[in-house]
Amino acid sequence: MPAYLTIDDAPSGTLPEKLESLAARDVTAVFFCEGRRLDEHAAHAVAAVEAGHLLGNHADTHTHASDLSVEAFREEVARTDALLDDVYERAGVERPARLFRFPYGDRGGERADALQEVLADDGFVGPDAAAFAYDWYDDEHGGYRDWGWTLDVADWEVETPGAMRESVAAESERLASEPNDLLLFHDGGNTVAAFEAYLDALDAHGVALGDPRDLL
Repeated sequence: MPAYLTIDDAPSGTLPEKLESLAARDVTAVFFCEGRRLDEHAAHAVAAVEAGHLLGNHADTHTHASDLSVEAFREEVARTDALLDDVYERAGVERPARLFRFPYGDRGGERADALQEVLADDGFVGPDAAAFAYDWYDDEHGGYRDWGWTLDVADWEVETPGAMRESVAAESERLASEPNDLLLFHDGGNTVAAFEAYLDALDAHGVALGDPRDLL
């Protein structure tokens, strides 16, 4: 089954080692970055761009959007986006697109439409929903400016590489199915060993990881 790897809560202090893991497996990912993490590890984000990965915006402080006013949300996005522009400039790479994922997948509740307008005004684009042959995904994400996901193995709850492999194995039937999937993983809070266990488990279950640029 083809799938696309997206990684939230970036960049972490262990991102350089994770970039090596991806390079060894010839995998390209989208890293959704928090502004507060870019403040601390901008050089790691630059290295990710130089290695050919995409960076997306994951807001500044990883706050539930439904807890923010429209203006506060706009500021969260704008601050992070300015940092991302700087990262791409430092890497000497033209930013291919503006990508956004809501923290916790929280689109803002009763302010959801207004927040989508903020993203539209700032030129953000979602993935091609037609790439994922799930009716529910098209219903929930088609036409929206943010990036959702179709498969989450709750990696933040997994404590060992062995448990990570078991979490992926629990989705083996799904992973063997025909539709493309948009995979969710997390940089912050995960060890390099857990990340490599995740990648190797996907490979063991026949998952071919595609280039997320194909979704733009």
